Amino acid sequence: MEEEKREVDGGLFVSRSYLVCLSEGIKLPTRHILSLLRFLYPSLSACALTAALWGVFFNQMSVAWTQWMDGDGAVALSFLVIMFMLLVLLSMLSGSFYLGNVMTAVACFADAGRWPVLRFGSLRREIFRTSLRAFNILLVGQVFKYLVMVPVVWALGMCSVWTWVAVGGMWLAFGVPYCMTGMDYMLDGRCGFIASLKRMKDGYRHWTMFFIILFCSGLLVEMLVVVAWLPAAILSYAGHQSFVGVLAGDATDLPSYIPALIVLFFMLAAVLTCIFRWLVYFPLAFLYGSIEARRCEKAFFEEEEHRLNDLH
Repeated sequence: MEEEKREVDGGLFVSRSYLVCLSEGIKLPTRHILSLLRFLYPSLSACALTAALWGVFFNQMSVAWTQWMDGDGAVALSFLVIMFMLLVLLSMLSGSFYLGNVMTAVACFADAGRWPVLRFGSLRREIFRTSLRAFNILLVGQVFKYLVMVPVVWALGMCSVWTWVAVGGMWLAFGVPYCMTGMDYMLDGRCGFIASLKRMKDGYRHWTMFFIILFCSGLLVEMLVVVAWLPAAILSYAGHQSFVGVLAGDATDLPSYIPALIVLFFMLAAVLTCIFRWLVYFPLAFLYGSIEARRCEKAFFEEEEHRLNDLH
């Protein structure tokens, strides 16, 4: 009861330290996990179905990649490129749907000042609008990755130390403050993307706080994600080796149910990954709310100071 009272009195747009933002961002979704799961069920299902498609085509794509690396035919490369682009597009659509779903829950919490009653049907328009905004955020991130970061990796070589120094530097320089743009664009429905992009200056101003939250919660999330995907990775590797052997003319000793099991573990890992990412999304939302609260307080004091100066 005391924690719920603090949640009611606090809300999202309250000035907090980054450690409090991290703590509240972890406690809030875990405290309301059942309510969130019911509200996010449609978008979680979309992510699971997309992961199932990755599981279905994983062996074919991995073998096509192996054949292309061995210099074996443009047909394998065309299949790899087409399937990869389609699956990436589907992943972006389902991911933006899920992210918009989560941010709609955060926005309702911010408006109510306490955890609201969430119903997907009554909020479907808000979810759709927020999902479109999330898609724009993800699209810009993907464009930057494939037009800037991937060419750097290609030019310097994946095994070079300088490659990872350059990629890490670009992520620190642009990825960390870009979180401010994402939060502002998705949670403040009144502003456009360009206006939110200008808020990156606040991301640079509070870069340390964003980095600490991303590092602490992100490190925890990535460890959980690795554990969640480990069974799927082991089965996928076994399926890949078996598929390569079949193409070489060898008999497979893999049980017939393994492909279905791969799809199942891909779906389960995708759902768990989505849930684990709450531990990043909610602390970032609390940090954004804290920054906005401080900005409003500063604007209010400046306005009062100007008013008093005018009176004198």
